[in-house]
Amino acid sequence: MRTHAPPWSLGVPSAAAQSDSVQRVLDITATTERFGVTFLGMGLQSALDGNFDQPFLPDVLAIVTAARAQEVFHLDAFERAGGQALVDTFTVPPEFLTDYNTFFTAIVDQELAETAAQIAAMRVFTEMGRPDLAKVSFQYAAEESEHRLLANYARGVRPANDLAFIPILFETVDEFLESLELRGIIGGTGMEIVYPGPGEIDATNVIEREPGGALVDCARSATPAASPIAGG
Repeated sequence: MRTHAPPWSLGVPSAAAQSDSVQRVLDITATTERFGVTFLGMGLQSALDGNFDQPFLPDVLAIVTAARAQEVFHLDAFERAGGQALVDTFTVPPEFLTDYNTFFTAIVDQELAETAAQIAAMRVFTEMGRPDLAKVSFQYAAEESEHRLLANYARGVRPANDLAFIPILFETVDEFLESLELRGIIGGTGMEIVYPGPGEIDATNVIEREPGGALVDCARSATPAASPIAGG
């Protein structure tokens, strides 16, 4: 198991790796997970206060409650890896917390962007020789796609599973950060929401709380004779 960049992986990194360092990717990912915890917490409180134009059915409340806890576990994992959030205060249009369809559409848009950002992150982790982080990145992105699917379903999209592959939205993770600024989530003029948001985290229905599993070291053998697929 490797937790650092092995010497065999170092060389001339691509433009993506040059613009997105491993630390930068971790920091931006930690930032967006803090937003997720906060935004879902605000949404849950607004639903409980009866502020939405449509009530959250019990199953929908359970989904959002579990999703918020999952964002906490994501945040914990990326912070343990060294990520440091860039901001703790975010901004959202007030209608995000009063209009049912707008709230879940915002989740769909955000989860799609987060999953696409991990495609860019995967390139960095791979090129910088970090299979440990590439594995976590995949585990995280796969679960965020579940959030997108469930939010789609909650807002009535049928079929909710309408994508075969996640589109390439960003060349770098910094472009994803810029998209948060352009959408007004960071530094916008909307309503300020501050991490971690209201209410307690309820992880009752969440399992697999750590990004477990074996790591694979994909190093090419230094001597052809030692390779089980020599000549391949």
